[in-house]
Amino acid sequence: MADTAQDAALGYIDAVKWIVGISGAVMAGVFLHPEEGAKLPEEAKACLAAVVLLFGISSFGGVVYLLWLNNVRRKKELIAELAAKVAAPVLIPDPVESARLAKEQRDRETKLKQSQTSLNLWYWIFTWSFYLAAILGVFFFMLRIVRTKDPVAAVPLHFTVVQSAVHKTDHGMQAHTFLLNQQTGELWQMVCDQKGEVVAFRRVKRLEAEDAVTPVTTK
Repeated sequence: MADTAQDAALGYIDAVKWIVGISGAVMAGVFLHPEEGAKLPEEAKACLAAVVLLFGISSFGGVVYLLWLNNVRRKKELIAELAAKVAAPVLIPDPVESARLAKEQRDRETKLKQSQTSLNLWYWIFTWSFYLAAILGVFFFMLRIVRTKDPVAAVPLHFTVVQSAVHKTDHGMQAHTFLLNQQTGELWQMVCDQKGEVVAFRRVKRLEAEDAVTPVTTK
């Protein structure tokens, strides 16, 4: 029976370590990739921060719980040792020593109850923070899937200024300046007034190579 109880206690401690490990892994993943969190909307950032905070509480609470668990187990061992000492037969009973041992046993039992109360409190803290973090994390993940209907639309448009090759125009050899949308390939040509004080971009039609060249057929 003692071996069974000891095996159950060791298995329970392993379960606590797993919960602490999972909480720590989630926190490490967020801290190692802060740029991903920076891309989220404000409400998503708040939800992610709440998940990380709850996992942090669970991780810290689980470590403290293990310390209290060892404290309670040690107190139980000391009470058992003292109880065996009190129950040991003696040739000449000593009332003073018996009273001292009885008082010491009551004190240890009182401290055990206090430790057990702290143990139960930290068990509640680390388990429920883990449950809430897991539930909130799943809700947050599913919400992101539902709201992100078009992954392309979520990607911001990127523009860059490019120039064409130098070619002959009515004003001589020139190169035109364009504003290029790198996502869609759309072009806007930069135009200026005669004084060069006002600059604007005018959308232009872009032709593919096969559209720009007329095929020649022979009979």
